[in-house]
Amino acid sequence: MVTPNFAILYVDSPERSGAFYASLLGREPVETSPTFAMFVLDKGFKLGLWSRHTVEPAAAAAGGGGELVLAVENAAAVDATHSDWAK
Repeated sequence: MVTPNFAILYVDSPERSGAFYASLLGREPVETSPTFAMFVLDKGFKLGLWSRHTVEPAAAAAGGGGELVLAVENAAAVDATHSDWAK
């Protein structure tokens, strides 16, 4: 089983949300732009804040949305993981 290592939250303002999470987490984001901010937490877990207005593909969730990212080595590993989960 793969271990989640990256979560992306869709937010109205990554800059404002980034400031909030910087205060909450006690660390600054490692990447910032008007549409995205990313924090690297303990043991390498990443938290991304993506503008719900520019996310691609467009977010369909009205009350909030997000992604749980499970990184694997390559495209073949993506296919194998999908195959395992589809059983």
